[in-house]
Amino acid sequence: MKVSIIGAGNGGIVAAADLTARGHTVTLYHSPSAIKDPHSDITEGKVHFRGRPIRISAFTRNPKEAVKEAEVVMTCLPTHILSDMFEEIIPYLEAGQMIFINGASAMSSMKLSKRLERKRPEISVMIGESMSLTYAARYDYATNDADIILRSRHNLFSAYPSGDTEPMLSKLHMLYDTLVPAENILETTLNNGNPESHPAPSILNSGTIDNDGENFYLYRDGVTEHTVKAIEAIDGERQEICKVLGFEVLDKAGRSERSTYFEPGKALKTQYNESPVLRDLAGPTALDNRYIVEDVGHGLVLWKSIAEALDVHTPTIDAVIHLTSLMLEVDFMREGTTLEKIGLDASHDLNHQV
Repeated sequence: MKVSIIGAGNGGIVAAADLTARGHTVTLYHSPSAIKDPHSDITEGKVHFRGRPIRISAFTRNPKEAVKEAEVVMTCLPTHILSDMFEEIIPYLEAGQMIFINGASAMSSMKLSKRLERKRPEISVMIGESMSLTYAARYDYATNDADIILRSRHNLFSAYPSGDTEPMLSKLHMLYDTLVPAENILETTLNNGNPESHPAPSILNSGTIDNDGENFYLYRDGVTEHTVKAIEAIDGERQEICKVLGFEVLDKAGRSERSTYFEPGKALKTQYNESPVLRDLAGPTALDNRYIVEDVGHGLVLWKSIAEALDVHTPTIDAVIHLTSLMLEVDFMREGTTLEKIGLDASHDLNHQV
């Protein structure tokens, strides 16, 4: 298939290399407004992937060239910059294309669909999102080496509207056969594992991060017998939201074992500390990091908004939002993603609207 990948960061470069190696024609787009430039070889389409050289079909900074004639336009971007990048490609999208938001789910497909309806009402495209990135990916900017640590298994996927899920999966399974249909984007969002894993242990280790962030390993050292209790409490509140909405209720350990990030038969703390996928990932080196900015502003804030609509109490989630807002001097409840900002009417059945 012809695939356009929007975002030449770690996830985007690894995805471009992997899909190229598996026979797809890939165009990799790097925004002219991006702060960090890729390795010079990437601009020529060259990357070293899993022990061998790979040549991506095309690299471009031109959004029109990026999406031209693509069957699937796939974003591999943090949630907090996704909207800005989408603005760059909206003028050039073509009828019949599929837009796959491959990353941490935050009901972004609904937000982007409504934006597309306002700006390009004449074209029809399908938009959907997975609960998380399809890879645990590593990329070395200095050496231009890309690698896959893990291919995520049982990765929930939903289109917006959910009636488009099966038609999208019929094509996306050619790229990723581990995508599993969810009820809707509420379910993918509530199964995004990052909001429960990142913010609480980050702020509870803020002294170490402030003073010695370069040598900090969140999963290996930051999840302790005490900090894991905050993760478990947030997960319990998330499970209660899922229960009220009628979704599968599975705890953090069970979900991560099913996706193969965690090994079965171990306590949650040990799973984090010893995960072969996570334990050697360094950072965060500062609190002003996507572990907070993305996972609070577009994760916990959205979960709290859903919970409020369902009369579910979330004291631990509320506390983490409050503390991170205080520590970073950012009003995450005002700046973050809520049902109101997305355009959902909380007074009506949420499942019916998505």
